[in-house]
Amino acid sequence: MTENIKLLPEVPVLKEYQLVKDELIIRIDKLNKIITLTEDNKKDVKAAIVEMNKIKDRISRFRIDETAKFLEYINPCVNQCKELEKLCVDGCAQVKAKVSELEELEKQQKIGTLKKLFEFALEPCPFRNLLKFEMFFEQSMSNKTSSITVIESQLKEWIANRTSDIEFINNNTDEAQVIIAIYLKNGFRLTTAIETHQEIYKNESEIKAMISSEDSMLAAVSKPTFEKKMDIKVSIKDLPKSKVKALESFLNGLGVDWEIWDYKDSKNV
Repeated sequence: MTENIKLLPEVPVLKEYQLVKDELIIRIDKLNKIITLTEDNKKDVKAAIVEMNKIKDRISRFRIDETAKFLEYINPCVNQCKELEKLCVDGCAQVKAKVSELEELEKQQKIGTLKKLFEFALEPCPFRNLLKFEMFFEQSMSNKTSSITVIESQLKEWIANRTSDIEFINNNTDEAQVIIAIYLKNGFRLTTAIETHQEIYKNESEIKAMISSEDSMLAAVSKPTFEKKMDIKVSIKDLPKSKVKALESFLNGLGVDWEIWDYKDSKNV
């Protein structure tokens, strides 16, 4: 029985590689040297572009055909490699999940230990009601590589710094509780907390001054005016009619309500 042995195809060699490359560079350089496109040279330029595209297509076709000749031999090996890779991933998935669960459990246990350490270290601090574990804790502290001894040293320094800063605020600032609240919220930056409070106070003062000014202006505008009413009787005998008109105009100009009485019969005319 004769066994048929299928030989691999000959490895393709692009013998004209350098020749084609040099020719393409010459053609591209020639096209790029054209600065102004005119009706006279446009036809030649378009023809050169078409020819370049034809060369590209022939090269692409050659590459695809030659590659396909080897895929028949390569694909079985490629598929086997992918199968083994998947086996490695899927086979370890279950045990990796168990490792992750165990590591998470260890982290939670370490966090519990750190919380107790925090409470114990914070006990002598006069401001322990203001300081919380979450303010100190960082996720990296729960890693197995993080030393509890080192963390304990960091905690002592952290409490000392917080105590010193809060005491400074209490002893040297007005509205200490407001500044402390800002200090605890902004990441324990003492100078920033004080400056932030000053800026807030300044803005509030300016707003209050503006409101006060507006209220004063409104009060002045809306302030009721009181008219004083007086009854004045003037007796004028034998006043010429021309003078009567002048007197009427004068009284009207003053905004005075007036009436003329005839004293002969005491009737309003």
